[in-house]
Amino acid sequence: MYKFSKRSLDNLVGVHPELQEIVHDVMSLQAMDFSVVEGLRTKARQKELFDRGASKTMRSKHIKQSDGYAHAVDLYPYPIDMKRVNKGDAKEIARFGVLNGLVQAMAVVRGVQIINGMDWDGDGETLDHGFFDAPHYQIMGVL
Repeated sequence: MYKFSKRSLDNLVGVHPELQEIVHDVMSLQAMDFSVVEGLRTKARQKELFDRGASKTMRSKHIKQSDGYAHAVDLYPYPIDMKRVNKGDAKEIARFGVLNGLVQAMAVVRGVQIINGMDWDGDGETLDHGFFDAPHYQIMGVL
């Protein structure tokens, strides 16, 4: 049986409740194991990621928004070999696609729009973007 580690649960603290519910519901499906690697970020953490090119903006949805919550989380299939992902290993990258399908389906069930960093414009095309961020999910249209 899959369940979140304390670290994953801690990383959900400060994330918008609707996004938290989606993440918990996906885990409850027991379809695959995954981790919550990051949720709410400080501006200092965002600057660190921006400065090293791991983020393209200082206006990240991981930073507390006007409603007091982060509107983004980073989810990773567990376990995952990021060295193989970074080398373009299709089998490892596909695991992010499976997770994305589960998250997107749960968002539809809940009536919430989610954007994933593999498809920033939500058109179903993953190769038409300059920044591929498979772990990133952000909730849209809330404030």
